[in-house]
Amino acid sequence: MNSVQIDSRIPKIQNKLFEQAHTHSLELKPVAIAMSKQGIKGEKLYSHPGMLPLPVPICEYLFSFNARQMSILSATFFANFYKYVANSEYQSLISNMSIAEKVFAPYSDEFMILHQETNEEMDHIWSFRTVYSMVCREIGIQSSFDEPSFFYGTVGAVTQSDFEKFDTRFSFDENLNTILSHLQKGKSFFKKIVEQTQQQDTNSTYRTLRFMIGDAMRMLPAEKVQESGLGSLALLYRYMANIELKKSEAFLFDSPENFDYEPLAFELNQGHLTDEARHYTTSFELGVELYKAAPPEAQDFVRHFLQIIVEDYINASFTTYLEKLDMTAQGMLLTDTRIGLNSLRMSLHHPELADKQVDINQLVHSWRQVSSKWRNIIGYIEQKSWQYKSQQLERLIKELRLELNTTKLGNRYERYQDALAIKEIQKVVEVA
Repeated sequence: MNSVQIDSRIPKIQNKLFEQAHTHSLELKPVAIAMSKQGIKGEKLYSHPGMLPLPVPICEYLFSFNARQMSILSATFFANFYKYVANSEYQSLISNMSIAEKVFAPYSDEFMILHQETNEEMDHIWSFRTVYSMVCREIGIQSSFDEPSFFYGTVGAVTQSDFEKFDTRFSFDENLNTILSHLQKGKSFFKKIVEQTQQQDTNSTYRTLRFMIGDAMRMLPAEKVQESGLGSLALLYRYMANIELKKSEAFLFDSPENFDYEPLAFELNQGHLTDEARHYTTSFELGVELYKAAPPEAQDFVRHFLQIIVEDYINASFTTYLEKLDMTAQGMLLTDTRIGLNSLRMSLHHPELADKQVDINQLVHSWRQVSSKWRNIIGYIEQKSWQYKSQQLERLIKELRLELNTTKLGNRYERYQDALAIKEIQKVVEVA
């Protein structure tokens, strides 16, 4: 079988980093098991208060939570956040194995990097599920671990109707059969795939994308996977997910000198960060190499879909919390607001929050009535997040020479540019 040749320095660097990381055991399972045995104890926090996707500073109700109640709420958020991460990593398992098999020579360094990562992702998924099960047990509820991941269109704002149609189980409909047929026919049919997705709603477009970077690669012969640049598309799409994850994880336990964090939760976070730092560089470096090795038609094909993903990501990411609530009221859902509200709903089942029962819909309505001056205000943690995301996005935009639709993005693009220029983080700032 022919395989794609890439710059040998990349697997050498990744292998050296992998060996350094695993000289001593680096599994997350022991930490997750310890957390499960311990349960939610005491008043320690499971995340920085500013990372909670809830408007704590401007909400009297949330501000009135005592230390124990905030511990429970932050533990519930921690569990829900990592549930989202685990479901995103599950998609990566499918993509990793397909790229390794169809793009690289068996047991080559490149092939083994993706297998090493798959092994680590399985450890992460098991560990995060264990922590989520513990939180559900402590609260006294049963809740599914299934969750629409980054790759299910939650890269951006999703309409309520689209969200209700999400099905994380794979089903092969006629539309996907047509996509597969076009991919089998090769590069002369790439434009037909683009035209077909341009007629689709957001949910269908992302379902098509999810199929192409996962099951389509398993179903196609190796030469068609290589000819279409699907390995590059999968890895650079994964890079976008890595940006979101790395941004969130990096600030989850920000300013440890100011907060009393739960040590095991902090250890789990740090252990996962170590693995994901390598996965992050694999996504970008390997993805760009495969992009360069692809035929011109495949490069155009990959660039088209990454432009959609990047624009959707900018549109959703460079949005203030109150703007996100306005979008929710208009029937749009964003991942962070959904995870925040789900975490609050779950935590209210805990006996120690018996005095905090509230109508969530009325609460959200009260947040939306807050003075309009807060609409464009972001805090210290959000500024750091925006700054980081803009820098990492810029790498991809420049490398692929993406030409974003700045008119469509409007002030979101202005904010992206402003975040890119941030030199000093302020306590609060008003955005464009």
